[in-house]
Amino acid sequence: MNILITGGTGFVGQPLLKMLTKSNHNVLAIARKEIPIYDSIKTLTCDLSTLTKINDQLIDFQPEIILHLAWQGIPDFSFNMSNKNLSDSINFFNWIFEKTKCKKIIISGSCFEYGRKRGACSELDPVNIDNYFAWAKHSLNNYLSLRCAEKDIILNWFRIFYIYGPGQREGSLIPSLIKSISKKEIPMIKTPMNKNDFIYVEDVAKVIAKAADSDLKSGIYNLGSGYSTSVYEICRTVEKQLLDNDAISKKVLDNAGQTETVNFWADMKKTNNALNIIVDTSLEVNIKKQIESIIERSA
Repeated sequence: MNILITGGTGFVGQPLLKMLTKSNHNVLAIARKEIPIYDSIKTLTCDLSTLTKINDQLIDFQPEIILHLAWQGIPDFSFNMSNKNLSDSINFFNWIFEKTKCKKIIISGSCFEYGRKRGACSELDPVNIDNYFAWAKHSLNNYLSLRCAEKDIILNWFRIFYIYGPGQREGSLIPSLIKSISKKEIPMIKTPMNKNDFIYVEDVAKVIAKAADSDLKSGIYNLGSGYSTSVYEICRTVEKQLLDNDAISKKVLDNAGQTETVNFWADMKKTNNALNIIVDTSLEVNIKKQIESIIERSA
């Protein structure tokens, strides 16, 4: 199969590209920044708003499967940035529908589409859009659901929960905890007892890669660990790895209290059954990998 991946240098895109080097597919990756050089993967540097520069290459390649991960500006969730990403994505897929014979589209959606604060999130739950980022993602899903049904194209929409791992943005929770605790500083956390569903970035890439190789029916699929973990527990895990104690984590809890306002997670039954896959949920092992990656990059 000819696979086109957008966002090839993104957080999920990089480990996914590495996995696809071991596949039998022909892979073309596009990204705004320079893409790592792999012998088995063709690469193009551009973004979704400048696709006219590579139209001829895309027509020649004729993608059969598209893995759409590109989304500019995160963590800018403003209307302007969200609307730009929505418009760029719609224009991109309109071109794909017109110029190629695409058979399957796999897209990274967001758990924010649920708008839930508590409990398990099921694909059958109604959405509750309360921010522009979720609005843009959900609007793209609605639009593509209609167009793909018209053209008999498979659409797999993965609502991804809280991704972590090597390559994560520095301002995200776990990298900021690693930075503070390595300096023996107390992180500024207002709600340490809030719980979210944390999933390792390589697990996300594995599921998407398997979906590309599977006869997965069109629809929405959750992509998380299947359970929630408090920010306090994440803090403790980082501290145990770095300092082998939990004195700083206890101070975080003492400073902020034990009020919990958020506790939600992915119901993974549909995804696990459809792909026959179980996500590795070892936070301790994976946070250790993330710490080692940060230390290696700073050496």
